[in-house]
Amino acid sequence: MRTLTGASRTTVACVGLALAVGSFAQAIGPPTANAQQALADATATPEGTADLFLRSIRLIRWNTAAQLMHPETLERFHQTVTMIADADSSGAVREYFTQTDSAAYADLDPAVVFDRAVGTMVDDMPGLMHAIYDRDDEVIGRVIEESGEVHAVYRTTARISGAVSEAKAMQLARVQEGWRVFWSDELEVLETALRGVARNRRPPGR
Repeated sequence: MRTLTGASRTTVACVGLALAVGSFAQAIGPPTANAQQALADATATPEGTADLFLRSIRLIRWNTAAQLMHPETLERFHQTVTMIADADSSGAVREYFTQTDSAAYADLDPAVVFDRAVGTMVDDMPGLMHAIYDRDDEVIGRVIEESGEVHAVYRTTARISGAVSEAKAMQLARVQEGWRVFWSDELEVLETALRGVARNRRPPGR
């Protein structure tokens, strides 16, 4: 694997995401032809994918975010959850993150693992949740790398008085179905938070 370098959300944002994403924003399951085409159309450009990914995060739609992520990135989160779950022999951490035991967990798709683990964690962390959705994002351009990967540049501003906009870059890569998010600051924060939550939930002495 390569190194992977608000509650008051507006109606306009909700409608915009629904129209742009279409039917693929449903719960993860076997994709229909219409859903696949909607996803391909929505992710035909790096900027389109980046914008939808940022919207899905602000709307706390982890199932949608997962479908906009690169397969290697989903597998990275899958491995992270597996590692921290296996470190707890009681099974409590796995049950907390994925609502399954070890046998059922083995059958979960990486996208489902991401949806369940991140969703559960963020629901229990109000501070993190507010930091995720109580902000505005604007994709402003792209930088094309020699490898063919693209960094989408975006501006993010917290919805608090006196907040200063911050420019960030999101790494994207093309797959057969369109552009997918390979890595971003938001994913870095989520992965770090998963590890921290897991440590805090292990029974004493484990």
